[in-house]
Amino acid sequence: MNVLVAGFGPFGEVVDNPSSRLAMALDGVTTNGVCIIGREMPVSYHRSVACCVEWAVAFDADVVIGVGVAVSRDWVTVERTGVQPGPELQADVDGGVTVHLPQSAQDQVQSTVETAQLAHHLNAVVGDDAGRYVCNAWLYQAVQQIDVPVGFLHIPPTGLDAERLRYAIGQMWGEQAWQPNLTT
Repeated sequence: MNVLVAGFGPFGEVVDNPSSRLAMALDGVTTNGVCIIGREMPVSYHRSVACCVEWAVAFDADVVIGVGVAVSRDWVTVERTGVQPGPELQADVDGGVTVHLPQSAQDQVQSTVETAQLAHHLNAVVGDDAGRYVCNAWLYQAVQQIDVPVGFLHIPPTGLDAERLRYAIGQMWGEQAWQPNLTT
C-alpha cells in the first residue's frame, strides 16, 4: 500500500509552507505496512494536479492526500467538498487565474476518502470550504483526474506534527485496517 502526501510549496507571503514541510517529513516513512511518499507541489492551478497525477502513477499510489495551509485557521480540517473554481480566481505562482473545465463540469465534488474517519484519526474537524484558491481547485480537479481515493487537509500556519498524520494514515490504510473482524 502506497500513500502519496503532497504539500504545497511557497506562495505570496508564505515562503516556508508548513504543508510542504509535513509532506517531506513523511517521505519514505513506512507505517503499519503503508509506504508514504511525500512530495512538494507548486501552488499552481494546473501544475499541482498534473504533478500529483504523474506521481500517483509513478509510485503506484493507492491513496493521494493533498495538504495546504489555511493561514486564517488554528485547527486541522479534513475537507469534504471541492467546488467548481469560479472566474474570480487569485493569481497562482505561474500568474494563472483560470482553471480549464469541461463543459459538463459539476458544481462540486466530494472527497473520495472517508473524511469523517480521517478527521477522527487526526483529531481534526471535517470542513466543506476548501477555500477559493489553489487548494480548492486542486481538490476539485484531483478527485476527477486521479483514479484512487483522494483527500485534502488544511493545516494551520503552525503546521501539523508529522507523527499525527503518520498515525492517521496507518490507522486508515495500514495492514490492521484491512484485517477481517475475527471475533464472534
